Amino acid sequence: MNHKELVDHVSASLIKKSGKLESRKSWLAMRNYLNQLSCEQLKAILQDAA
Repeated sequence: MNHKELVDHVSASLIKKSGKLESRKSWLAMRNYLNQLSCEQLKAILQDAA
């Protein structure tokens, strides 16, 4: 899985877990933050969210 796919999975998982998305602005902020993380960090977040 490449970095972009990991970012997609993590963001979808976090939104699903919280059950809501506040705004497009908050979604973009989350995506920008996730894009700065390494693949290993993203995989760790996915494991924690499961």
